[in-house]
Amino acid sequence: MMFYLNLLSIFESLRDDRSALRHYKKKLHEYQEHEAEVLIDIGVIYLDRGELERAVRNFEEALETYRKLKFPEGVAYASELLGDSLMALREFDRAMEHYSEALSIYSDLNPPLAEELREKIYEAGKIREALTTQEPPEEESCEEPSENPGLGSETVAVFRFSDRLVELLEGFEDYAVCWENRDIEVLEDNLESAGVIRDRQTEGLLNILIGRYHLEEGEIYEALKFIKRATRIFRDAGDSRGAAVSLVIMGVILFIMDERENLYKVFKEALEIFRSLEMGEAESVTMKIINTLSKM
Repeated sequence: MMFYLNLLSIFESLRDDRSALRHYKKKLHEYQEHEAEVLIDIGVIYLDRGELERAVRNFEEALETYRKLKFPEGVAYASELLGDSLMALREFDRAMEHYSEALSIYSDLNPPLAEELREKIYEAGKIREALTTQEPPEEESCEEPSENPGLGSETVAVFRFSDRLVELLEGFEDYAVCWENRDIEVLEDNLESAGVIRDRQTEGLLNILIGRYHLEEGEIYEALKFIKRATRIFRDAGDSRGAAVSLVIMGVILFIMDERENLYKVFKEALEIFRSLEMGEAESVTMKIINTLSKM
């Protein structure tokens, strides 16, 4: 009888051990999943701040953890973020590998996210092509305007292309002559008036024109101030077209300032907006700007 009691006690003890083991394995799994989520959050902060190498390291650690946990949604999300970071670093082949892995998982688990990622890959491919393909300069970019005889042909081309985008904005016709004459004082007076009466459309447009003027004069930080203000005004007013034009000019300024880590993000957002608005001409002009910058 005592033998059976001891045997039952052993089995009961084994059951308790197995239950405890399952409990601790579950807790470990939860801890590792939480650790991966924290790594993702930290990586996103680094990505937003333009600290791309740090972002990559965090996303890679998170991806490895999700793979060990056999958590496909986490693998897909970490892979997509890793692709974004590598695109910004111009490591295009590695970026596309991670995008492809994420797309494969999303296609099975979340078709809407898969479609969004396909759009991202499409835009990323176009930017990659523009930044890696050297083309002969366009004939129209070889002419130099008389008011800026010292500018290089690529710079002139960028300015001309950016002007073509500005001309697509609502209300530009009202200031076309003033802009052609570079009457900066009139533009500044009208900007002050637009601010007083809260005419956001005109205020955004004039900030772009004045910022574009300072860019032409080589006053880079002053130009950036006005273009950032224009972007904010257009966003607040719900004017996607104006915001996209502002972003393209901001990308030009960031290139000149050699802050190229943010170029991909800025141009990508602008292209996505133009595409959503079915503004093929603006999309084409933006690609020409990116192409021209890649030669400078």
